[in-house]
Formats: sequence, structure tokens, C-alpha cells
Amino acid sequence: MLRSFQQVCRPANKDLLVAADDGYATLTGGGSYATPWHWHDCLMFMLPTHGAVEVQHEDQRTGVWLSQERFAVIPAGRAHQTQAACAPHGHVALYVTDEALRKLDSSVGSLEEFRRRTRTPVLIHRSAAIRTLQDLSLRNEGASYGLAATRQALASALLMQCIGEVIAGQTASANSPGEHGMALAADLEAFITAHADQDIPLDALAARFRISRRHITRLFRERTGLSIGEFQQRARYRNACQLLVETDLPIGEVAFRVGFASGAALAHAMRRMGNHSPSELRAAAARSVKR
Repeated sequence: MLRSFQQVCRPANKDLLVAADDGYATLTGGGSYATPWHWHDCLMFMLPTHGAVEVQHEDQRTGVWLSQERFAVIPAGRAHQTQAACAPHGHVALYVTDEALRKLDSSVGSLEEFRRRTRTPVLIHRSAAIRTLQDLSLRNEGASYGLAATRQALASALLMQCIGEVIAGQTASANSPGEHGMALAADLEAFITAHADQDIPLDALAARFRISRRHITRLFRERTGLSIGEFQQRARYRNACQLLVETDLPIGEVAFRVGFASGAALAHAMRRMGNHSPSELRAAAARSVKR
């Protein structure tokens, strides 16, 4: 099935469209994302923002896992399908027509190396610059004046940076033995962060991600250096600190919202992880504001 550039620029959910111009389009996606086999009449960049996405294409149908460490470039006319892993995820997809690439070739500089590298699907290690531009292009903060133009400029900058990374950056191998595990661990980390306030039994996590308890705990420790329980406690601690500084909620209410059984349990965790109590954190934040 063909999904043309014109179709891409007119998604059913208009909130998914970040920016679009003559020959360029930037869209977001997330949740239980899956698209069956299809192809585009334009080139596509697929960049996860959190979680993991599996891409299968006609040149390698075993599937390739993408996470925040790398992105994929799928040339026009290449059949492919994509799907998110189990946990909630997010991604940015950039589309650019061949005509737009020809204009860049004549106005910015030769794209001969880019075209050579993207004759077939390719994986590229993602730089900090791409992560920053990707994050900025998705923000919807501040006054509405000039917002559309700002998002268009940021989306264009993200596209140019991606092209530059393809030309000069480091390509990634298609499938390494630990690739699926790394993507799965990233997805597990995103899921636990999103549900830090809930007590999720290890058996439930293992069932959701369809791997054994032993395998899931090993993968997670290899990626984060922490056990699942330790990671969850740190996520709860960060969430509690934010609520204590930004709201006037009672300490017991803060504890309940982030997943601690009581204010005393929250205070104990904060003393252990941050060497301060909830009241001391609030007092320190208040003093910094008055200065």
C-alpha cells in the first residue's frame, strides 16, 4: 500500500502534524503504534523519542530495533512496516520528497554521499544535537505568537541535522546479538517511569513483556545499573521532589500521588536518597526563591 507525501501531510489526527512545508513534513506518533506493510513516494527518517520501535523492510525482514541511541532512514519506494514494543513509546517521523532534496543539493551543497548511503535502508547513531532539536521541535510552550513558524524552523533544522549525520555520522549494524535486549530494556525503563506510582509485580512485568523474570531483571540491571525496585524508588523520589517544590500539597498527599505508602515512608526514602527531608527540601526551595 502506498502512503504518499500528500497523505502524510494530512493525518487523520491533525495534532500529530508538527510542521509541513513544500516537500518536508514532520509528524509525531506514540501509544500502541503499528503500521502494516507500505511504502512512501518520499524518504523517511524514523526517530524514537522514548521506548522502542521495530522496523522491518524488504531488504531485511527479521526486523531492526530502534531506540534513542539510533534512527533509521528508509528510502522512497522501500516496503516496510513498523510497530512499537510493548510499553508506551513516542517517535518523530520526518518525510522529504526527492524534489526537496534536489533543491537542497543545489542551494546547500552536494548530497551525493547522502544519496549513496541511503540507496537502501540505513541505521545511524544519533547525536546529542539531534536529540536536542527533536525535543525542541516537539515543545509547545510559551506564547502562541510565531509558534507555527518556530516549529517549522526547528523541524527544518532537525531534518538538516539528520541529513548531516547520515553524511558524516557513524552507521549502526542491522542486528547485533544484544540489540533486541537493549531495545527491550529501554522500553521497560520507559514503562516503569510512566507507572512509577504503581506497585507492579515482577511477574506482571515479565508477562507483559513476554520474557522470564530472570531475563527481565538481568537486562534492566545491565542497562541502568539498578534493580527494577531501585529504579522505581528513584523515579518516585524525583516526582516527589518536583511536587514538593512546585505545589503546596500536604506531604502525605505528595507521598500518595507518587507511590509511597505514607508521608513517613516518603521522608525515609528522601533521607536515604537525597539526605534531606520533605520539609527541608521545601524550606531550601523557598529560600532560593527569596534571594
